[in-house]
Amino acid sequence: MKILFRTSGGRISKKQLGLGHIYRCINLSRELLSHDIVFLIEDYGSVSSLLKENNLKYIKLKPGLSESSDIQTSLKIIKEKKIDLVIADKYGLTNKYSQAIKKITKLVVISDLKNIQYDADLLVNGFIGYKNKIMKNKYGTKCLLGPKYQILNSNYAKKKSTTRKKIDILATFGGFDSANIIPILIKSLKNNMNDFRIKIILGPSTKKNSELTRLVRKYKKNMTILQKVPNMRKEISETKFAFCGGGITTYEFALMQVPFAIICQYPHQLITSKEWEKLGIALNLGKLTNSTPKKIQNIVNNLEKTTKKLKTNRSYVDGLGSKRIKKEIIFLK
Repeated sequence: MKILFRTSGGRISKKQLGLGHIYRCINLSRELLSHDIVFLIEDYGSVSSLLKENNLKYIKLKPGLSESSDIQTSLKIIKEKKIDLVIADKYGLTNKYSQAIKKITKLVVISDLKNIQYDADLLVNGFIGYKNKIMKNKYGTKCLLGPKYQILNSNYAKKKSTTRKKIDILATFGGFDSANIIPILIKSLKNNMNDFRIKIILGPSTKKNSELTRLVRKYKKNMTILQKVPNMRKEISETKFAFCGGGITTYEFALMQVPFAIICQYPHQLITSKEWEKLGIALNLGKLTNSTPKKIQNIVNNLEKTTKKLKTNRSYVDGLGSKRIKKEIIFLK
């Protein structure tokens, strides 16, 4: 079967999209490697290099295409490549796009939050705010809903080991730190540098601006700063507490049963963060404001108490979402 992943991500100047959609597609593609896979991408920075690292073929579109141009180009490539299945997981996906694609081939849509009204053959939405269920939307599309279907790296599904906790505080904010949270976090932790083992992981697209470079140089003896780690699961498993953005990383921390606090980088992350907080699994610090440093300090000064309060023993995510989706995709043939 020939499969085309239509996705987008990265950043160029003021266009900041993150890499969550890209990682999600890469993770799902690992379950489908017996098929002929190609990615059709809008690359706003770092996407091509990520696909190369994973030995995935790709075709680049000009970023910022109009909807009509996107549809025309996609249809042309689908016909030329004789694509059997399109998996669409991209920013600004509309029903006009999905209906055009569905007319000529099978279509799987991967959506976020509570957006499930797409005309497709299969829809996947792993939002924590949904109870795990299978239903049909108003178009008759089969929908796989809830964290049971969240697409994570399959490594996270491995049996949990009793790893020694080498890191007291881990901070990571996805593919790149769009809200420039990391410098503020470092300054908020400066009075606790000698009390905790701190590790900060920068995403592949994070740029070390002058402020971050200065802080890294100043506190390099007190904390570890890494970029593009080879095994994020290992880093998380060695962590006692984490600060993170409100994207896919939250599901990874929840699966590994590590308590965490969320600082939202985008407005839509506020919705996800509230759901995690409602479940008692994480602290929702909201968007970055002038009060954020004080909130961080309060957590760190009461870290043991905070950690005990959060319900990390509850299992909402098992990391097997990609395998479940693969089974459904096979039935679409």
